[in-house]
Amino acid sequence: MAKHKKQHFVPRSYLRAWCDPNTPAVQQPYVWRFSKDGSASRRRAPESIFHESDMYTIPMPDGSRDLRLEHGLKQLEDEFVNLRDKTLAVHREPDLRERVMLCAFVAAAQARTPTQRDHWSAIWRHVLEKADAVRAQFGPDLEERKAPASTPPGPSRRNLTFSYDDVRAMMERPIESSLWPMVQAQTPLLAQLDMVVLITTDSPGFITSDNPCVWCDPEAPKRPPFYQPVGLQYDSIEISLPISPRQLLLLNRRGAKGYASAPQRLLDEMNRRTRAYCAEYFVTNSQVMRPVWFELGKEPEDSWRKVHGDEDAEPV
Repeated sequence: MAKHKKQHFVPRSYLRAWCDPNTPAVQQPYVWRFSKDGSASRRRAPESIFHESDMYTIPMPDGSRDLRLEHGLKQLEDEFVNLRDKTLAVHREPDLRERVMLCAFVAAAQARTPTQRDHWSAIWRHVLEKADAVRAQFGPDLEERKAPASTPPGPSRRNLTFSYDDVRAMMERPIESSLWPMVQAQTPLLAQLDMVVLITTDSPGFITSDNPCVWCDPEAPKRPPFYQPVGLQYDSIEISLPISPRQLLLLNRRGAKGYASAPQRLLDEMNRRTRAYCAEYFVTNSQVMRPVWFELGKEPEDSWRKVHGDEDAEPV
């Protein structure tokens, strides 16, 4: 049987921090996995959830399996666990290398999920549909069979063109072409942000999910619609990643740094975001849910939609 076929998009080593501390000694440690709407919960071992077969495997022409992405992610996961257990857990300030590695893990946490894979696949599908429209009009024998649309932005793809078959491959296997370029591009940008680790002694504490890295901008609804998408250019950007039930990493441009206790209101808001942005499941270390996690939040009274009377527009 082929090795490394079961590949986790949320690392097992990361999820183990959410194992129920009351797991009986005779049982395998487990987390509590809840459906997004909270209607169902199950005890599951971290090894048995959030994985797909060969998700990061690159199939080679000779039938072999290139595992460089899987092995690279494993190295990054090991670095993170070491940071979590030996630096963050004891409230030590990360040095420059540790800070960069932590930001690389945050970037990978966003780039490696099925949600992000499907996002990129949809983008390349749109490009392929444009190419199909041109082929239908002019025939398939265009010079070098180039896709007629510009490619999604990225420092490694500026001024490049791709063949029709290239675009199809990126649509069918977007992880191969997007994972490491996203990590490489985002890591130095994330490292420039302020970094605060929020701390709680509450139970169940911070929750996590199948899509644990959340990009949020509380000020986005106040901007004109064209400028509402969340981006690193805005001072109000907030990027969160639960580290454990006791800690959550928050990257920001508001000067919040170091370690800070999270009051109940902030703890609830972070968990509300984590639950809201999950794809299918969220995870806790006990069979506890709080109604506030399921609240939709309130649109600010000074949102663009309300101020300009555009009541038919969808709120962000």
